[in-house]
Amino acid sequence: MNSTELARDLLRSALQLGSRADRLTPDSAIAGALPEFNSLTVVGLIAGLEEQLGCEVSDEEITEDIFRTLGSFAQFIETKMA
Repeated sequence: MNSTELARDLLRSALQLGSRADRLTPDSAIAGALPEFNSLTVVGLIAGLEEQLGCEVSDEEITEDIFRTLGSFAQFIETKMA
């Protein structure tokens, strides 16, 4: 699974988007664009990412830039996959 697919799957699960997640492209806005997105979503996304990749994300790494678009979230995931 590539980083974009993982980002989409994590968003699908955390936001309960169902098939709506399939329409997300790398340019799709997340924070501020999806009404379901809030601070608890961030916690769920990070926890899901850590579980999926067996990695750890420090509080200092978490910025709003990560969640601007699906693509920016996928880029962050790529850094954790490396």
